[in-house]
Amino acid sequence: MNKSTYITAENPMSATFRYLAISIMFMFVGFLFGKLFVPASLVYAANIFVVILIVGLLIFSLMSRKNVIPTSFSMNFVYLFTFVDGILMYPILTYYLYDLGTSLFINIVLSTCVIFAVFAFISHKKPAGYFIGLGNILLTSLMVLLAMTIVNIFFNAPVFNILVSAFGIILFSAYILYDVSTLKHYIESGRITCKNDLSIHVLNLYLDFVNILLDLLRIVSDLKD
Repeated sequence: MNKSTYITAENPMSATFRYLAISIMFMFVGFLFGKLFVPASLVYAANIFVVILIVGLLIFSLMSRKNVIPTSFSMNFVYLFTFVDGILMYPILTYYLYDLGTSLFINIVLSTCVIFAVFAFISHKKPAGYFIGLGNILLTSLMVLLAMTIVNIFFNAPVFNILVSAFGIILFSAYILYDVSTLKHYIESGRITCKNDLSIHVLNLYLDFVNILLDLLRIVSDLKD
């Protein structure tokens, strides 16, 4: 399919959320791969690595927002990234699964889906570019969150940990508004001409989803303890 026929053959907004669903599926495939091949001993040390992974995801989010990552690349890179991310998250997700129990863990995953869907729906219903003005505020907030997370590595205070996680949920919920609004603006301005142009948007929305999920898991786990 060439660039000129892409828009007429497929709705870019629908395609983005379909690719996002596939990306999340690849994450869970990576999780299952990790379950088969990652040593079980890492599960018991997962609480040590959770902050490291979160810092890595925040840095990656910051790179994508500051255009360090190209704005157009193969969707296969997104799938590869989410697959590897699923492997890296295996010990952490398994730790929370044991700590919280299957029922509560599933409810948190579903809650993440609901939060994502609500904010995506709100943004989609607004005019294109409605939330783009939040960009600079969100970027600054992301850098603040990264700094707070790094500080929390050394202090590891339960109350501060909950505050950082709550801030992360608020921030990435707002980023859903911004990312969907930006995508809608790009579509209506003709800047989405092929599948690869959607890749950065899919990646950003995936990072929004995963960061909210991990922050929710951390909050519930801390409150439980």
